[in-house]
Parts: sequence; structure tokens; C-alpha cells
Amino acid sequence: MASRPGILVPSRRLALILGETVLLLLVCGAITNYSEIVQLLTHHRGGAPFTPPWRLMLIRGGLLSLLCQVCFTLQDLYDWRVTSNPNQTSLKLLESVFYAGILIGLFSYALTTGAALIGSPVLKETADSLNQPWSSLAALVAVLPVAHFYRVFFHWVFARWQLNDRVLLVGAGSMARTLTEELRRLRDPGYEIIGFARCDAGEAESAGLPCLGTADQLSAVAQKHHANRVVVALDERRGKLPIIELLNCRLAGLRVEEAELLYERLTGKIAVQRLRPSYLVFAEGFTRGRITFAVKRALDVALALAGLALLVPVGVLIAFVIKLESRGPVFYWQKRVGRDGRIFTCWKFRSMRSDAEKGGPQWAAKDDRRVTRFGRVLRRTRLDEFPQMWNVLRNEMSFVGPRPERPFFVDELRKQIPFYMERLLVKPGITGWAQINYQYGSSVEDALTKLQHDLYYIKNLSIWLDLLILVRTIKVMVLRRGAV
Repeated sequence: MASRPGILVPSRRLALILGETVLLLLVCGAITNYSEIVQLLTHHRGGAPFTPPWRLMLIRGGLLSLLCQVCFTLQDLYDWRVTSNPNQTSLKLLESVFYAGILIGLFSYALTTGAALIGSPVLKETADSLNQPWSSLAALVAVLPVAHFYRVFFHWVFARWQLNDRVLLVGAGSMARTLTEELRRLRDPGYEIIGFARCDAGEAESAGLPCLGTADQLSAVAQKHHANRVVVALDERRGKLPIIELLNCRLAGLRVEEAELLYERLTGKIAVQRLRPSYLVFAEGFTRGRITFAVKRALDVALALAGLALLVPVGVLIAFVIKLESRGPVFYWQKRVGRDGRIFTCWKFRSMRSDAEKGGPQWAAKDDRRVTRFGRVLRRTRLDEFPQMWNVLRNEMSFVGPRPERPFFVDELRKQIPFYMERLLVKPGITGWAQINYQYGSSVEDALTKLQHDLYYIKNLSIWLDLLILVRTIKVMVLRRGAV
């Protein structure tokens, strides 16, 4: 796994992106500079070496390949669950190329219009150099088969040479079953569980996994079955953990880790119900550096000021439509629980009827009848959260963090869900890791799943992870995914 602080990137996904970047750069660069290459070949003398127009190829091809890969990302074409399905991949590639064509047209128009309005010779020369609409469209036509066959070849290579990490589990407890189910759900996550080593004579096969031997012969079992990763998945470790054998595996060059860590890496969440407190104590993460929080606060203030300045006209329009559609105030405010349990007033654009909670606090639900028609649009685009930029400026919230919950629900959930109050270690956010990975919560089970994502964020908190969440939030807003 390649990683930055707070962000885990599967090595195979990174290899797919880098290989595709180089390939698209060459294809798009060659096609968008076709006339220049032909002209150079026409006037090329036989004795001198031929030098392609590398600078123009890099600029034009780089810009076009960047647009394509942005569209690929928006269509989840770097998600293994999508790319392992050839039919779904083809459809999403076609959609991505279509969107990239629209972006190229808009970019070409903006570049030409801007050069004409400003009248700068330098800008005009740049516009003439980059503005290649027809050759760009031709390059997009070529991108479709190239990207498709590259992905087919990429998957074939990994399947043919079996480049998955071969995982040997120690024990067959509930965490072993959870890991197996997640790996099957992800289809092609880069790991293959080959079986487990039994620590107890009473352990039976878990989730269809074969028993490959006993834990007192763990290193020999791992070597025999060519495992390169050993994962401890015991529910009860007292008197059962084969310390010497695990040490032998480590000294033999195998990766040895806990099942909770692999689950976290696979899913982007922490398994709260099966979590041992010792894992939180000894695992890496949960750092609260002053520099990180200072940069995070500076980023919050800058984004809040910019957002308020740019979106005020949109806010006025939203307020007008809210008043036009239903009676009641434009804004909706509630008491919420912030960092370290402090209570503050959270502001939103009203998206429900004014009498939505006359019977007391209620969970939000899918297709909630209390939500107005325009309120549904606001929720799907996340624009109902816009007034919370004022809470960010007041240092009550951050742009990124766990969503603030109401005191009533906090009191209820803390009794039912372990480690629930740990989400109050950081300031709540307008958006967060749970919001981009899960829908609105409407039950205790949903609250548990969102807590798993929130704890992952708190454990791996960094500026890089915040930026990733902000980018993916824009994707959710544009494509209207992830919200009720």
C-alpha cells in the first residue's frame, strides 16, 4: 500500500492511474500535434535525428489526459468494483469521454473569448497554441478504446501472474468472517485469503476458508502455501496467541498485522463492535499536532470567507424559493454537540416543513415526507449546509469533521454504541468521511456505520485527508450521490 499521512492508496490503483496517465499523455499528445509531427517529418532530412515537438505534446496531451482522468474519477473508474465489470466499465468510459468532450468545448470557448476580451498578445498566442478543438475530439475518440483495452490488459496481468497479497489468517473468529465477507464484496482489492491456521482444536472452517494447519506450525504453514502476509484474527488471545511463531514469520520477511488494521485499510472505517481498546492504544494515528490543527483552521477560515463571498447571490435565490414554496422561516437552527461536548447553535437552510418535529426529535428517513420538494434538492446538492460557514468562522465547526449531532440523540447513542463519545475529540464538520461514504443516518445501525467512518477520520486526520474529502464532496454535490 502506498500512503500519505492519513491516506491509504492501494498500490494497484496507483499503478493503474500512473500507467494510464503515461498512455493517455502519449496518445493525446500525438493526435493533438498530428499536423506539427507531419510537417516535421515532411521537412526532415535523412541524416539528422528526428525530434518530435515534445513541449507541445506535453502541454496539449497533458491537459487533455487530465480532463479525461478527472471524468474517469467522477465516474468511479478507479474503483475495483466498477473496473472488474467489463460492461459497466465500457458504459462509464463512454460517459466519461462524452463529459470530457463538453469540458473541452467549454475550455476552448472560454480561452478564445478571454483572449479576445483581454487583447493580450501573449494570451492570444497561448490560446492559438492550445485551442485545438477538432484534434482534441479526435484524441477523445481514440481514448475510448485505448483506456478500455489498457484496463483489460491491466487486470489480465494481475490475474495471470497472481500478484495479490496472499493472506494467511491466524484464528477463525468473527473478525475472520468479517474480513472474508469484505474481500468478497470488494471483488478485487489486492488481497487473497488462502486459509487460516487453527489456534484451538474446536475451531471449524470459517466462511468457507480451509484450515491449513495449526498455529504452533505457523511459519511452516505460511512458507508451504507461499503466504506473504499473516493477519491475526483471534477473538480471544489469552493463552492462544502464538508469539514465537509470529516472530518467526516476521523475521522470515512476512508482513504480520492485526485483522483490525487490514479491515480499516480495506473499508475506510474502524470495526467498532469488534474493537479491542488495546488496538486504539497501540495503533498508529490519533496524533493531534499543533501545526496540523493550525493549518486546518487557516484553511477553514479561508474557505468560509471565500464561500460566503461567492455564494451569497445563490443564498439569496435559495431563500426566495424557500419562502415561495412553504410557510416558515428561511433558516433552521438547532442545538448541536460540538468538540468536547460543547453545545452550539447550528444553522441550515430550512429543507422541511416548519412543523416537522412537533412530536419531538425524529430520525431523518429516506423519502421523508417532512422534506419539501425544494428541500430535497437542497439536501441532494448539500446546499442546505451553506449557512454553517458562519459556524466555521465562529470556530464552532470545521469544514471537515464528523457531522454534529443533537444532544437528545447523543445521549441515546452513547448508551447503545461503544466508543461513540470519541467522535467529539475533534470539531464537527460541514462535510466528512462518513458523509462521502454513507447516506443520511436514519437509525441506530446507520449511526454505528457512520461512527466507524468518523473514527477512521479521527485516527488518520491530516490536511491531505481533508483535501481528499473536500474534492470528493464536490463530486457528491455535482453527481448528487451519497445523500438522501
